[in-house]
Amino acid sequence: MAKLLRTVLTLLLAWPLWAFSASYPAYNTYLHPPFVLPDGHGLAAELVEALNRHMGPDSFVLENVPRARFLAMANQGQGKIDGIALFLSPTFLREPLASRVGWSAPLFADHNVLVFKAGHVPASQMPASLRGLRFGAVRGNVYRFLDGMGRRGELHYEEVADETTNLRKLIAGRIDFTLLNRLHFHALAENSPELQELVATPEPGGDFLRHILLSPSLPPATAQRLAAAIQALQRDAEWQAVLARYGVAPAKATSG
Repeated sequence: MAKLLRTVLTLLLAWPLWAFSASYPAYNTYLHPPFVLPDGHGLAAELVEALNRHMGPDSFVLENVPRARFLAMANQGQGKIDGIALFLSPTFLREPLASRVGWSAPLFADHNVLVFKAGHVPASQMPASLRGLRFGAVRGNVYRFLDGMGRRGELHYEEVADETTNLRKLIAGRIDFTLLNRLHFHALAENSPELQELVATPEPGGDFLRHILLSPSLPPATAQRLAAAIQALQRDAEWQAVLARYGVAPAKATSG
């Protein structure tokens, strides 16, 4: 028995470090440019690659999933998440989910824009000037600035599955305005000449910080390595070049 124990101990000591490594899903619910490009690359893939440079024995594998599916998983309607989710903000998740998960330090600052047809941007102060208008919303999204107006019946909500559909409806005059992330709108406008007739204006109070959501089941050691990796990205020249290429602003103090 003693000989067997010595043999097992020797094998364990000799076992390479990679044998104890683990990989976890990195969920991305932003299935549009610049987060996911038509060729499969994009900001999500580049973030996972950058994180993995600093994760030691652990690694993340990108999984692009629709927001509704992710929320069902996170709320344990279809199982549960067991890794991380990219680019989210606690202000855009409903309770109790936002408080039940962990959150990383900020990745970068961002903001949303209200989009109108050229010549139809309200001249008076918002939100009062939006009352009675048709708002193109995305089903399941949380709109901090507009949801209260919708509950009070001050806006006519028209929900669809995605932002691109809303932009088409806006061009066709079937809605009066919509709201989407500035990075998404700029990426679409660069490749869609018809969007040049639209005007984007910053959403009042629309600044927020993008974080990484951590599943409660993520091992503490992996969570610690992730925190260190995010700090390392601030000094990672390759990652900083990626942010500059996509026109991303550095993290700063905001309400999100």
